[in-house]
Amino acid sequence: MARAYGLGGDIREPHDAVLGAANYLHANGAPRNYRRALFRYNPSTVYVDAVLRYASAIRVDARAYYAFYSRQVFVRTRRGLVRLTGPR
Repeated sequence: MARAYGLGGDIREPHDAVLGAANYLHANGAPRNYRRALFRYNPSTVYVDAVLRYASAIRVDARAYYAFYSRQVFVRTRRGLVRLTGPR
């Protein structure tokens, strides 16, 4: 994805990563069909539904972004729970 949509940027840099993701989503249907574009990005209806719910909440009240941004996200692995986001 980075090579095709990243415009030569460094995907480890937030600015470049956001632009690459935006280009990928646009190439896959956004903004006409966000559901389709998001599913192509991550083929999980749970993921798509969550992203659309978060976007809707932020559209209603932009302050919701800060609450979502500060949340910690964990995934269950064979070694146990691993934190993906949140304070370091």
